[in-house]
Amino acid sequence: MFIRLRIVISGAIVLVAASAALSKETALPTIDIQKQCRASQSTTDALFGNKNANAFEQCVNSEQTARGKLVDRWKTIPPADKTSCIHPRDYSPSYFEWLGCVDTRVYVLKMRTERPISLPNSAICPTVSWQINGEIASMVACNLPQ
Repeated sequence: MFIRLRIVISGAIVLVAASAALSKETALPTIDIQKQCRASQSTTDALFGNKNANAFEQCVNSEQTARGKLVDRWKTIPPADKTSCIHPRDYSPSYFEWLGCVDTRVYVLKMRTERPISLPNSAICPTVSWQINGEIASMVACNLPQ
């Protein structure tokens, strides 16, 4: 009885900790836009010279606009898209890039839904079958003649 109670309590603790971690990850990650845009402008200036004096302001504006769109749509973005597109710990994270990735995945899903058989079967391999949500359903590798 005592062992069973310990297991139940341990399981409850793990579930509470996991749900706390998940709740933190369910919000749009925060990026230091000013820092990212300064780094971007420094790199651009080093490569091309100081040709665009407004690069920093343009970067900040595009990042803030993209962040606003992501915040507005956050609850409707599927978890698979969030996992595939949102990478706050990668080098130079960007709301603008994340929004582009999410929009691309939405577009691909729409196109696959509207035209599920848009490409004819071909002899080119490997042959990949896609699910409506963009995931791979099956794949047949090439059997090359020896």
